[in-house]
Amino acid sequence: MPHSYHGSCHCGTIRFEADIDLAAGIRKCNCSFCWKLGYRKALVPYDAVRTTAGAEAMKDYQPTPLHWPPGDINHYFCGSCGAHVFSRGYLEKEMGGHFWAVNVACLDDVTEEELAAAPVIYEDGKRDRQDQPPAITAYL
Repeated sequence: MPHSYHGSCHCGTIRFEADIDLAAGIRKCNCSFCWKLGYRKALVPYDAVRTTAGAEAMKDYQPTPLHWPPGDINHYFCGSCGAHVFSRGYLEKEMGGHFWAVNVACLDDVTEEELAAAPVIYEDGKRDRQDQPPAITAYL
C-alpha cells in the first residue's frame, strides 16, 4: 500500500512528496548512472510525485549517447547541491507510460526500519536487462 513520503535534495532547495509502496521493492541497478551515483530507487506512477518547492532549481541530465529513445529518460538534480532526487522514465509495458524513479536516499521521513524491510530488486542495467538481476549482486 503506498505511503506519502516527503523528500528533498541535500540543501533543501528542492522538496517533493511521493506516494511509494516500499513493499514493492527498492531497485538496485548496475548501469553506469546508478552505479556511479549509488542511486537506489523506488518506481512509482507518474502522478505519484509532486514537486512542492524548488522546481526552478532543478537541472536535467541526459547522458550522451542516450541509450533510451529521446524524451524517455530525464535525471533531475539540484543545481545548488547536486543531489539527484528522481528520474522520469517511460516504459509502456512495465509502467503504463511515464513513471518516476525516486531516489530513496532523498526521502526525509522514511525510517531505517522501513528501508531495511523493503525487498531489494536487482537490475542488470549494465547490459540493458532491467528485467533480471546481474549474475553477481554481492557488490550491489
